[in-house]
Amino acid sequence: MLWGFPLRLVIAYPFTWRVNSATHRWGCIGYPSGDHSRNTWLVALVTFGEGWHNNHHAFSSSVRMGFRWWELDPPWWPIVALRRRGLVRHVRLAPVLQPPRLRHRSS
Repeated sequence: MLWGFPLRLVIAYPFTWRVNSATHRWGCIGYPSGDHSRNTWLVALVTFGEGWHNNHHAFSSSVRMGFRWWELDPPWWPIVALRRRGLVRHVRLAPVLQPPRLRHRSS
């Protein structure tokens, strides 16, 4: 406990800082977000989907950050499994992920 908790922070924080610095410098902008955030596939690969930073900034209330089939988003997968079992409801998704008939409704 005494060394495990600090070790986790020492390992995790540099990746968090890299996400914030790299994804505001390199990558592509998929959606207008009002800042310089970008989607960077290499950062997303290393950080389990956190590199879809432009998606995150454009639709910050969405629980899913990988919007396209090739934008892998591992944190989304357990939510899908829990949702299918009926254990999770009322999941917020970006309007671009909503079926066309539901896009006009705000949640």
